[in-house]
Amino acid sequence: MRIRNSILTIQHSCTILALLISCQTLFAQKMLRRELQVENDNDAYTLNLSRDQYYSQGVALRYRIITDSSKWKSTLKKKIRSYVLNHRFYTAKHLWWTDTTDMDRPYAGQISLSATNEYYLKNSSYIYAELELGWMGPALRMGDLQYNWHKAFGMQLPFGWDYQINNSPIINIYGKYAKTLVEGDGMDIISESNIALGTAFGHARQEFIIRLGNFLPIHSSTQFNGVVGRINDGPKQHEAYFFISPGLEYVTYNSTIEGGIIGEESIFTKTSEKWVYQTRAGLLFSWTKFDFALFYYRRTRETSESTYHKYVGIRMGQRF
Repeated sequence: MRIRNSILTIQHSCTILALLISCQTLFAQKMLRRELQVENDNDAYTLNLSRDQYYSQGVALRYRIITDSSKWKSTLKKKIRSYVLNHRFYTAKHLWWTDTTDMDRPYAGQISLSATNEYYLKNSSYIYAELELGWMGPALRMGDLQYNWHKAFGMQLPFGWDYQINNSPIINIYGKYAKTLVEGDGMDIISESNIALGTAFGHARQEFIIRLGNFLPIHSSTQFNGVVGRINDGPKQHEAYFFISPGLEYVTYNSTIEGGIIGEESIFTKTSEKWVYQTRAGLLFSWTKFDFALFYYRRTRETSESTYHKYVGIRMGQRF
């Protein structure tokens, strides 16, 4: 009897140990369902500090969370909802210009809030939908912000904000569809189609993304912000890769150049170029709880008087 009790004790101990190991494994593989993300675009990051022009700076703060997608479980891997605070401003090529006869585009400032849904499909594709609501114009006092910032750091002061785009609401929708076309070991090709409609921007753009390195599929990759909701499975789930993405954009409307559709007419506007060629390239890294992305953009001229434009974007995300 004593031997039998000892055997039972050992069996119970092994069961408890197995349960503890299982719990530890589940904890280690805990799904991270939320993310805070910050993205900053600036042409100063090209290391040409004398240049501060066109799309001069943009900041986006995002809160992202996995939402219930059970009713689409036959087609979806996951769905992510985001809430975004956007801040952007645009200037002419040279900040010291004071006469509109010299300026190649107007000044403009925007602040907005966005809500987005991202759908990661089981057929290696991705759908993005965004609604943006905000404001553009002198009421935001963007000129004062840039003037004081540049003054504090001894940079060239901007003198063209008196001719900025007038007050106007931002009501815009954006859509994106991406699908993997070619899959390979260390290389793939993704088609990405973008569209924008509303009072701020109207355009359609087609890109082809070529990725080289250690990357994951669309639904798990930082390329499409898909790391949220991925169960950690060790170093093999980390990413480090390079991408390049040439694209062609057809512009129907750009309020930062042509003025707002709604509101009082702006005192100085230009006509947007209809066709813009854009090239993106970047380095992307993702780990279990953190990712980092560095983007380079080069765009051809957006008005007949302007020149090409380049800027750099930096994006960081923290999951929890």
